[in-house]
Amino acid sequence: MKYIYRRFLFLVTISFTATCWAEAPQLGEWKQLFANDDGRAVAIDVYRETPIILDKNGHIFFLNKEIGKESSGEWFGEVYENWQRVSGGGVAQDIGIDGDGVPWVVGLKSKKIYHLDSNFAGQNSGWIEYPGNGRARRISISKANGTPYIIGARTGRVYGGDGNTWSPLPVKLLDDKGQELAEPFNPLNLFAESYNAGSSDKPDWYDLVFIINQDKKIFLYLPEKKAWQELPGNARASALVSSGKLVYIVAEDGKFYGLDLSIDKEWTSAGPGTGKDLAISQVDVFQPFISQGGKRVPSSSYRHVWTIGDKGQILRAFVAK
Repeated sequence: MKYIYRRFLFLVTISFTATCWAEAPQLGEWKQLFANDDGRAVAIDVYRETPIILDKNGHIFFLNKEIGKESSGEWFGEVYENWQRVSGGGVAQDIGIDGDGVPWVVGLKSKKIYHLDSNFAGQNSGWIEYPGNGRARRISISKANGTPYIIGARTGRVYGGDGNTWSPLPVKLLDDKGQELAEPFNPLNLFAESYNAGSSDKPDWYDLVFIINQDKKIFLYLPEKKAWQELPGNARASALVSSGKLVYIVAEDGKFYGLDLSIDKEWTSAGPGTGKDLAISQVDVFQPFISQGGKRVPSSSYRHVWTIGDKGQILRAFVAK
């Protein structure tokens, strides 16, 4: 596992001590993804622009969509039609998607951690148990590095997988000024993502791991301190996603708020509406014959934040640049 990079830690430190306030990018209008959505979703993650969900019975579905040729420059549109069951059967209580489109789940009854032996659209796929005999409540996958992180079902600690076993992360909690907190470590939710500490030509991906603790406070793991430090702004959340320095939450009131870790000290409203879960996606669009130094470069890129609406339907909104 490759954890948070010093440069990002420096940015976080700046945000905790900054005197100027800013405003995180706003979310655009929330739009229902497709008209035939029957409101079955209770949990969501997203691969590129394809959502993968759980229904109330733990069944796993993805959206039948015209996708898949972004890298060749042949992708220019999308067609959402209906939910399709992920092959392999089984039921889950939580789901995450890695950077190759492979679903990872926490078994509904066993609490064991499994991943599919192909991507979500693969046919005749089966579930493979992750080594280490882990049991979990929640799971999140760092997409670039493919590292799974879980909240242990019995201990409540956060663990990261290395392909063979599960390694526990420390449990010390710090407030947003770096002072140790006496409150217990008992996370309700977590989110892991990858941060590129290098460049587009020479990427160097490190993992960022966030938790929402039992009191709904939000913490980020800082390995140099061997501790979890509370994000500034005194927010309380039920769900969280991040993309680099930008963090979005569903707050206790069900509304959306954003924070730029490099410059913000306060959470700001990210736009109207309410939601029940969050996911984030970023897609680079490549056009034919466009290259730089012999390498293909994206002609544009965009991000969406995704949520489950009050009626269980999938909604998404652009992240304003």
